[in-house]
Order: sequence, then structure tokens, then C-alpha cells
Amino acid sequence: MNANAAVQGTPAAAVWSASRLREDFLLAQAVDALQEGWPADALLAAEAACRRHAEAAIPALLRATILQASRSAFSSAAWCHAWRRDPQDARLQDLLINDWLAHGERARIAALAPALLPARCRAASDADLLPSLREAACLPAGACWRAGAAIEGMLFEAHAGASVQLCLRDELTQENHDVRLPPGAAGARFSLVPPHPDGVWSLALAGATAALPGSPLVFAVPRALSAAQSSTAPAPTPAPLSVLIPVHSGLAQVQACIASVLASLPANHGLAGVLVIDDASPEPALAAWLDAEHAAGRIGLLRNRYNLGFVESVNRGLRQLPGHDVLLLNADTLVHGDWLDRLRAALYRADDIAAVAPWSNNGEISSFPSIARAAPAPDAAGLARLDGQASALHRAGACADVDVPACCGFAMLMRASALAAIGGLDGNAIERGYGEEVDWCLRAAAAGYRHRIATGVYVAHAGGVSFGDEKHLRVRQNRAVLMARYPHYYSAYQRFLQDDPLAAARACLAAALPPAAPAGDAPPAPLPAPLASSCTRIAVLAHCAAGALAAAVLALARLVAARTDLALRLLVIGEVSETLWRTGVVDVVPPASGASLLSDSDLIGLSGCIVLLAADPAQARVAIDTVRLDPGFDAGSWFSALLARAHVAPRPALAPLHFANPGSTGARS
Repeated sequence: MNANAAVQGTPAAAVWSASRLREDFLLAQAVDALQEGWPADALLAAEAACRRHAEAAIPALLRATILQASRSAFSSAAWCHAWRRDPQDARLQDLLINDWLAHGERARIAALAPALLPARCRAASDADLLPSLREAACLPAGACWRAGAAIEGMLFEAHAGASVQLCLRDELTQENHDVRLPPGAAGARFSLVPPHPDGVWSLALAGATAALPGSPLVFAVPRALSAAQSSTAPAPTPAPLSVLIPVHSGLAQVQACIASVLASLPANHGLAGVLVIDDASPEPALAAWLDAEHAAGRIGLLRNRYNLGFVESVNRGLRQLPGHDVLLLNADTLVHGDWLDRLRAALYRADDIAAVAPWSNNGEISSFPSIARAAPAPDAAGLARLDGQASALHRAGACADVDVPACCGFAMLMRASALAAIGGLDGNAIERGYGEEVDWCLRAAAAGYRHRIATGVYVAHAGGVSFGDEKHLRVRQNRAVLMARYPHYYSAYQRFLQDDPLAAARACLAAALPPAAPAGDAPPAPLPAPLASSCTRIAVLAHCAAGALAAAVLALARLVAARTDLALRLLVIGEVSETLWRTGVVDVVPPASGASLLSDSDLIGLSGCIVLLAADPAQARVAIDTVRLDPGFDAGSWFSALLARAHVAPRPALAPLHFANPGSTGARS
């Protein structure tokens, strides 16, 4: 692939000034560099595109290819990052599974395969996936999916041409179905109609304990109660209150969560029950502990006959609690003090509030200290300090509750009248989890309700442990459902993040907390082994094109450009001016973000930099020769000293690559 061919006949100024062409040119240069045997050069171009377009699949796929070709330790993580950009893409799924297979990651394959199989089988795109799963020894008996009012599925070749008995069950009943499968080398399809069209069904081979991937199959949809029960008018007395906790695995975490809830109950004036839904836990120790807590009268307990998933476990609990205000609580949370009283007070400050959620370290919109950015969960002492301070500030009137487009469901108190008006969560359209609480909140908003963050309450939330790699698939699937149903929601959500109506309350809480203890001096981050490169590089960290140090970097670039006998370039992490770019010796990438696969120090090491220039060397903390870049920096003297002590290879016969500028800040003359 020749990058020059892509722009042949196009005026140079137009190529360099059109941002649309810059990305294509950048990726083309990465391909050229890889083919020419310079993976470090290729990686810089691909990484620049990845950082600018974090959701794009093609740059991430190219980066994974480069790292795999160079046998980098980052290659497996790179394939996973590429798949996450479009987790429903069959080709990306196959590439990921094959990489895991090559690296012996069979447990990850076994965990993700059930989530991939139903859609792949339904679309008849399973031919490449099934052999990989068979090689990983994790190919299940088959898969199933909803098809209108019927259940369709596929059993694999061991059952082709035979009569197979399938067991179809819901929470109360089960029945066997004999299915005659036609011969077929790659598996055989079947179809059956469930006994009634409004259930939640699990399908398995008769006698087998494991359900087919795709189960449970949710045909039921949320239904409002009668008009009298669904009125938004205030009830004469507050509804009963129940805490609903679905659990599946993780004994220690579940124990800590339930213990914190039970310990808090005496501090709350309002009576509350605790109902735990055991979603067919695979951990005998967890099931036994829940049985003991139930026998002692400390919790209510419902146990699913088969795994329903989070959404339908919640719905089963809601059906047990008609007329209750329900506090939906994740099993990876910790609570403190009179949190229930304070959340209940926030819910009942107006008749049209359907749901409230607290502050948390990991609560999307309600995250603290930064909006929509997860932080480590506090320990018990930290939780008591945060929650106590939030409560005190709210009581003093220093901060008020804030309306939000939707609450995060890790700890969401739902009003009884809203549940009556719109029903429970929608497991029919929202698969397994992620986005179900947003859908509920938006349905409630359509019924005339609103939602709030209770800024006088804080709940700790570990987060991110329930679905593993499957999370990325479910987020993409369910986001598409939400976008189709509520086209304006995500723009409203982004406006909320930009305007940040919670900023004042967050700043108030931050100012009231004692300053954090200074972190100890961590050792510099070790650098990964460099990849083969066409040149030696000098790294410049956190460069600002309009900053006070830009002139010194420009002077250095001009000195480097003047040495046409040396293969030497600058790697600028930040932005560059057009003047700096025109020196022809600059590679530029945006700074790494929290979502980046490679950190800045990783990139510095992989690209073979020999020295780092930084305005704050202590902040850089990279295991490389680091020089302070300040107004007194003398580019000429420093460059001469560098050449005297460091070996820089002569320029090869092949001219070094000139990457498109992804960080330009000025207009071209």
C-alpha cells in the first residue's frame, strides 16, 4: 500500500490541510512503515490515529497488527482494544478469540463465547468461530435465540440427524420437547414455540444442568398497573421500603455489602426490609451463607432455579414487592449510617421524583471527585468520612439535590408510584444488563417523572466485576436500543457532562474533605523494549504549541533537521505548530488518556527514544534520561552535548517517513 499513490495528482497544500485526508494518510504511512520493516514508525502513526479516534476500529486493528507482527507483549491487549471498538463485528471477534487461543487464554474464551454464539449462529456466521471454540475445549452443546413468538436455536454436529430432547423451563414449570434434527455437518437448527408468549425461558438439553447460550430468553415486557395505582399524586403515607440486592458470585464482596446494609439499619428511622435474589449462584459457599442469613431472619431470600441475569433477577424481586419503594443495590457496594433516611427524604422532596441516586466513587454522572470517571472505592473509614461530610453539607444547606437525565443503577431508590406507572426493568429489549436503569428512568420521564442525585449521600461502589469482557458487547447492543428509543438522550447526557450542574456540589464536598495524604515516591515506570525503527528519537512530553517553551523545541527541531547525515527525529507528545511541523523531523501523538492502551511511557519505550525533555521531570516518572525543559534551556549547547555522548545512527538510504500532522494548531500559509 503506497501512501503517495493515495494522493497522487492532489495539490500538496490541499493534502496537508484537509483533516479528512490526514487520517487516511496517517494510516497509509503506518502500513508502509510496517511493510518496510519499521514497526516503531508504524506504531507512532497508528497510535496517533487511535488516540484521536478512540472509538474507531480500523486504527486499533492496525495497531494490533503492528504489535503482533513485532511480537510485542502488548499485542494481546491490543487485539482486545480493537474488538472493543466494535464488539459485534464477527471478524474482530474471531481475531480476538484466535489471539487468546494462541496465548492460552482459554478461561477468557469460555467466559465470552456464550455471549457471542447466539448472534453468530442466528446470522449463519459461525463457521470460523466454532472450530476455535472446539480447539479451546469450550464449545457448548448449542445456542438459542428469540425469533418473533418462537425460540430458535442450533445444536452442533454431535446431535445432527438425531432426535434430541430439550427441556424448556420458566420459574414455575418445565416441559420437554422432542426435536428431530436434520443431518448437517456444521450443526442443525430447530424451532419451538413456548407454552405462553409472556415468559422468561431457559433452554437446555434434557438432563443437562447448563442452559444453552442465549438463555434466559425474555419474552415478557414491562407492564404498568391500573391507572389508580399508577397516579403520580402523593400517597397518604410513605410506601414501605425494601432494599433489593441481586447476587451471583463473589462471597467476600456479597458478605461485605449485606453486612454494611444490616449494620446501617438501626441508624435509620424508617423501617426497611432486605430482599436478596440468589441468581443461581455457582458458589456453594455463597449459597450456604445466604441460607444461614435467611434462617437467622436477617434477610429475605429468593433463589432462581436457573440463572436469569441481573435484569430479570431485579424484576423477580420487584414482583415480590408491589407497592414498595425499592432501593436497587448492587452487591459490590458499601453503605453507611442513615443513608436510607436521607435517600428517602430526597425522593419525597417533590411528588414527581421517580428515582434518586447518591454520590459514589463509581457512579457515572454522580461520580466523585470527577464526573463520569471512576475512582478507587474508599475503605470503611473513607466511606464514613465521605458520607458523613456529604450529609453535613446537605443539612447545612451548602449543597442541594440536582436533577439528572437518568440515575446510575448501582444504588437507585425507585418510587412505588413510578414502578406502578411504568412497570419494572425491560429485560425484553435490554440484554442481560447495562442501560436497563437508563431505560427505566427515561420511561418514567415520559410518564411525567424526573430524577435526582441526592448530594447528601455517598455510597462506595467497586464496579466493573459482573460481566468481564462481555460488558463491551452488552454496552454496544443496549446503547443501540436506547438510541433508537430515545434519540435525544445521549446528546442531553453529553450536554449534562459539559455543563456539569453537579460541579458546585462536587467542589463543595471536595473543599470540605481533609487534603489527601501525599503519595509516596513511586519508582519510575520501566520502559518496554524498543521496536525496530528507521531512526533514533528524542521525546518531548506535554508540549503546548503556544506555550513558553515552544521556541526552545522549535530551535532543537531546526538543529536536528540541519543534520541531514543523522537518522534523528523528535517524538512530540502533545501538539505542534505548523512551523515546528514543517521542520520535517517531528512525529506527534496526542497525550494518553485513561482509555488509551499504551501510556506515554510505553510509547516512549517502544519507539526507541534515548532521552526525554519535560517541563516537569518529576511528573514524567519514566525510566529514561530526562532533562528539564525550561526557559533557560539552550537547544544548541544541549544538542551538541547529546551528540558527543550518545550514538545516533547515520541516515539510511531510505528517507525517513513523514507522518501527517494529527495535532496541528495553526493555519498553513
